[in-house]
Amino acid sequence: MNRYQKDSRIQELTDQLQRGQLSRRNFLKIAGGFIGAAAASSALAACGQPATATTPAGEGGADRVRLGMMTTLSGIGSIHAPPTINAANLALDEINAAGGLLGKQVDLLIEDNHTDVDIAVQKGLKLVQEKKVAAFIDFGFSNSRFAVAEKVALANKTVMLSPIFYEGGICNRYFFNISALPNQGINPFMPWLMKEKAAKSFYGIGSAYAWGIGSIDAVEKAAAANGVKFLGREEAPFGMTDWSAIIQRLEAAAPDVCFVFVAGNDLVTFLKQFFDFGLNGKVQLAFTYFQEEVTPTIAPEFRAGHLSTNTWFLSYDSLESKKFLEGYYRVAGQGTLVTMFGEGTYDAIWMWAKAVEKAGTFETEKVVDALEGLAFKGPQGEVTIDPKTHHATVRCLIAESTEDSNNFKILADLGMIPPDPPQACDANSVR
Repeated sequence: MNRYQKDSRIQELTDQLQRGQLSRRNFLKIAGGFIGAAAASSALAACGQPATATTPAGEGGADRVRLGMMTTLSGIGSIHAPPTINAANLALDEINAAGGLLGKQVDLLIEDNHTDVDIAVQKGLKLVQEKKVAAFIDFGFSNSRFAVAEKVALANKTVMLSPIFYEGGICNRYFFNISALPNQGINPFMPWLMKEKAAKSFYGIGSAYAWGIGSIDAVEKAAAANGVKFLGREEAPFGMTDWSAIIQRLEAAAPDVCFVFVAGNDLVTFLKQFFDFGLNGKVQLAFTYFQEEVTPTIAPEFRAGHLSTNTWFLSYDSLESKKFLEGYYRVAGQGTLVTMFGEGTYDAIWMWAKAVEKAGTFETEKVVDALEGLAFKGPQGEVTIDPKTHHATVRCLIAESTEDSNNFKILADLGMIPPDPPQACDANSVR
């Protein structure tokens, strides 16, 4: 990284810090990874923030073990990153406060994948080969997830846990998915829409990459299976700024429901133009990604009435959820943004920790064996890893947005649904 790139990256992190998206602790941890702890402390002081103690990236020892994490601190997915880091810190604070793992304290090493495939692979290899992490959490878009699963996790025989829903298709011994597949979100959502909203026709709009394309495919298949019309699809490249042609075709098709699978910051742009075209209330929008990080970007008069299926919402009421939120706000600050991506990250880290305890070692093969069939009761309920596919049983909630950006009204709780990948998968056959 040259001087210009470092200065630009520091400015990006500083902006996130001042917007309340990044804590002082995380600023020091991430910036220290590429400019050094002393320089990171100086940068923090320069923007009027007191430095606090942190473990510099790469520091280790006989009494410590490293867990890696890649997330989307920059690029199109930057909207997602802060809750994942806050939740990771909470999980490791709890684990370390209870004595750590096998007598070792756990250090979190964070890398920015820039929402970019090549950079994600480079950063994954850095964590595994240079930093020698015991395992890593990968929060990235589907295109990078596929590459990292093959070129980092499988190639280096390192445990990779993914806390974000996707369209399916990854199957190897070292990959574990701790979020929803289409059968745990899209498939149950469609008959609910047919019954509760009298929906008889559907449309799909998505980003032109694995998740967007694969998710629209799932909607088309679900429409055929339920005997309803699928009227068309649109696939848009990343960074789309003018959605007018797509929105006009959507308006002409006049579906009852439009499923939207637009990624990251592009979704904010799409929604603004959708509302500007006056389609709010004319076409019901439905999502598998629409949550508390998106609603604040929408004007209050357009915020209510959009439907989403997630594994967890801030408004989900359970003892485990309340405990999670108390801890999250203690770590990140009261009222700090928290989403299902944060909840999934928390679950994933705790499941890795429990697998290590069960295995009695950090040795990868034994940890993989321990993860198979493992259950953890987290904020959404008891998440269980299927031993054959390495995908998890997760909750399916259907909710409606309200004018209050933090309050989704939960309309249906369809319970914990086992994974059923769209492609046959025997994870242990790929190693």
